[in-house]
Amino acid sequence: MDIRTFNKLNVSEMRKVVGRLVSAGNKRVRNFQKAGESSPAIRQLEKSGGLLSTKGKDLNALRSEYSRAKNFLESKSSTRAGWKTIKKETIENMRKQGVDITPDKLDKVLKVYERLKQIDPSITAKALKYKTMNEISSMPEQMDVEEMILAMEDRIDELYEENSGVENEFTGVSGFFEM
Repeated sequence: MDIRTFNKLNVSEMRKVVGRLVSAGNKRVRNFQKAGESSPAIRQLEKSGGLLSTKGKDLNALRSEYSRAKNFLESKSSTRAGWKTIKKETIENMRKQGVDITPDKLDKVLKVYERLKQIDPSITAKALKYKTMNEISSMPEQMDVEEMILAMEDRIDELYEENSGVENEFTGVSGFFEM
């Protein structure tokens, strides 16, 4: 459907179009829930307002829901098979970078890493990213996500220093700034 046709839809027509997407999207969510799993697409959907719905929405809200549903359905991790493929590829890439990780531990490592990115975005630098993930994956299995995050918050500065070879933020500053 082109944008002009989309914009000309009235509320009932839009509700039908969005309803099909909502049905398909919520079916994928239920498949994950039945398996007791989650994926980045599912977590993003939860962050952006939970399950998809057309109930009680006006035309603009339906357009917004259309966008949420379309983004979710186009995400590779919105299906269990797609998420399985992504996990396999992620493990392979992490192992190539020297991260010792098992498929069972991947979800926990990724949850901790995502939370750490919110705390300190500097860990996304390529070399630091894999060092951080390696640190997370080497933590004891019995630690829960919150304990791992607290432990890693203390290690982030150390990892940054190891990665950059800088002892503190003022080392290597031009002689102009020295007293």
